[in-house]
Amino acid sequence: MQSVLRCPQQSARFRATAPSSVPSVRVPSAIPSYASQQLSSIAAPGASGQSASSKRGVIARATTDESATQFDVNAAAAPLDNTEELGPRDDDVLPNSLADSIDQAAKATAEAIQRGNMRCQVELHLPEFWDPISGPIFPNRGDQERFWRMTRRFLEQLAISLGSTGYIRAVYPDAGVAAMLSHQWADRQFNIASLNDRKPVDADDELVVIACPDPPGAEECMRLVRTMSQQAETEGALDRPIVLFNQRLSSGDVGLGLNSRRIRSQFLQNFTVTYSLRPIGDIGSVYRRYPEQWKVFVEEENMPGRYRLIKESATRPQGEALDYMVREFLEGPGASGGEVGADGEAKQPSLLSQLARTVTSLNYFMKSLKN
Repeated sequence: MQSVLRCPQQSARFRATAPSSVPSVRVPSAIPSYASQQLSSIAAPGASGQSASSKRGVIARATTDESATQFDVNAAAAPLDNTEELGPRDDDVLPNSLADSIDQAAKATAEAIQRGNMRCQVELHLPEFWDPISGPIFPNRGDQERFWRMTRRFLEQLAISLGSTGYIRAVYPDAGVAAMLSHQWADRQFNIASLNDRKPVDADDELVVIACPDPPGAEECMRLVRTMSQQAETEGALDRPIVLFNQRLSSGDVGLGLNSRRIRSQFLQNFTVTYSLRPIGDIGSVYRRYPEQWKVFVEEENMPGRYRLIKESATRPQGEALDYMVREFLEGPGASGGEVGADGEAKQPSLLSQLARTVTSLNYFMKSLKN
């Protein structure tokens, strides 16, 4: 699957990465103020000037030196080359690299928490590490290590963004992963547990990140969140922030009844998506950074690596609506089934077009039953 990450080596706005170690991770005394489908496009915030060639896409997976740098969790930007300036563009909000997207996610989540959102969700679905049906995939050597290092960088950057001085708890899907990472990351500044633990979270853990929960751990994940909420209510205390990082509570390769799907969907509705970067095939991505709106980007035909903003929405664009939106942009106003009259207005779609639309809707419905 093609992945287009905007080249970090040519961005004037890529920041140096934060240090790998973080201050002692205690949630700040300001914590009470908490109450007061399939291409990834990635870029960084900052200066307005951008070069046309500097936004060249990386077409292959992380196998070349250049693309490996882009998918390195801790990679910094390479020097900027001197080419024609494009000026400010809508796609300047996109990150330049995997490391930059994680930093953006941490800052957006910290802002949401500081505004009183105690339930946050981060979606960072890169085709290199993520399949929309099966979840995490590791086709290349070192991918699994990079995948888990994403969670570490997010935890450390979140602590920095919050100015944290308190205990942060990272809860992983199972005891095996938790034990492995505890051994590998002896210098970490956060606590590690698993959803399989009898008591994953301690009383003095003031911020909890549930990392990559999967379908087998869905019940434990929901139970942990409910337990923490009930404890806070019983004690009359402030609810502690909980962040879901790359959750996959439902999956197309795990059979779920409609009732289970409904329960998990209702559970996720309590979480604010603070950061989302999800692919649309190999042509664009759906992007959201709290508190901004959802944005749909499609790659520019004549400027590989640069993206056209085609839609902004207060709600997540998805399913059939997203499909029609992208198709109309790529193929014109009549692409979604209707014809266009001489005045440029869409005519009433033909019977055949209506039937095709019905079949498409049924396909979306059948796919939704798998999730």
